[in-house]
Amino acid sequence: MKGLYPVDDIQYDRGQKIKMQLDQMVNTLNGMDVGMSLVWLWTWDLIRDKYESYEFITEDSDYCITPGTTLDIIWDKLWEKVPSDFTLEYGAEQMDEAITDWMIDNNFMVLVDDDGWLDEDEDDDIVDLTADEETAMSEGLVSLDEIP
Repeated sequence: MKGLYPVDDIQYDRGQKIKMQLDQMVNTLNGMDVGMSLVWLWTWDLIRDKYESYEFITEDSDYCITPGTTLDIIWDKLWEKVPSDFTLEYGAEQMDEAITDWMIDNNFMVLVDDDGWLDEDEDDDIVDLTADEETAMSEGLVSLDEIP
């Protein structure tokens, strides 16, 4: 039987294959010698995703994995003591934030802007000027040092 809703043969076969794969995953998770195996799976998947996403700094990077950090090092720390806020109870966003915070707290990852890896605090030189101050500067009547 192809279910209650009409689907073509290809979609039906694809759905059955995915269901079989999910059944295998559930059986594997249930057979693991660890409590809350789905939380472990979700946690490790998010950590691996962050590691792969932030392993190299790009112009658009918000974070970067610290040099010398490996997935094995991260795993050892995770296995040593899992934070209590690693839970699916409050949703995916909370879990993602908790893992990001944990990785930063353990120096596995840094916030690029805070660390200044890409720019040497170029924003420190930016001064907010009023329209009058900008006009005075452009006309050479006042220098930046004279503006409070």
